[in-house]
Amino acid sequence: MGRLNKKRSSVRLVPIVVAIVLLCCTVLLLVFGDLGRFALGPCTAGREGAAEGVSGGAKELLETRNFEASPRAIEDLKGGVVDERLVATLQTIANAHRICVDAFKAGHYFLPGVPDGPLIPDGYPDAGLSNTHYYGRAVDIRRVDGKPVRGNGTDPHVLDIGDIISRIPPQERPDQIIGPEDWVKALGGSSEEGWILNEDELEHHKDHIHLGYIKKDGTWNTR
Repeated sequence: MGRLNKKRSSVRLVPIVVAIVLLCCTVLLLVFGDLGRFALGPCTAGREGAAEGVSGGAKELLETRNFEASPRAIEDLKGGVVDERLVATLQTIANAHRICVDAFKAGHYFLPGVPDGPLIPDGYPDAGLSNTHYYGRAVDIRRVDGKPVRGNGTDPHVLDIGDIISRIPPQERPDQIIGPEDWVKALGGSSEEGWILNEDELEHHKDHIHLGYIKKDGTWNTR
């Protein structure tokens, strides 16, 4: 009799376990998949009224549905930290694709747990050069149309981001364009156009697209 009761209890548990598993799978899809707009994830979609007290290009970007960003990136935009050229570039991209921005200045770390300074730290490619994130002149894009940049460098949507950037006039286009190696090679950009081709840099950017402006005014782009 005892064994029979245990068997019946086990049978009753099966649908409960199945329901829990299905619920967990649904949550994971909502957070990490392409079933919406990161409702439970790190990026918040732009919307009307999201830029209260903000004006200009930053306001337009924050209210663009295709523009998604982490809370710290949103605060940088609201606080006027982000370079206007970068805002304009992101708006151009967001007019065509849904993007998730991870960081401008706040929350960006070259070294885990070590606050960024005005220069790129030792032990990193281009150590000693100006840190464009620190000055609000750089951005990291982690996802494009719901897909992570990592492992999707040759995805048509991710490649189109590069094509859009390449069509921006030279003196408005970022002069720090870095991303996964397969993305960079497929697009065929040159250093004169703002592409960073150093293999060490590409290795450090295999999971995101970095766009930056080296100088406070103008760019180093020659074509």
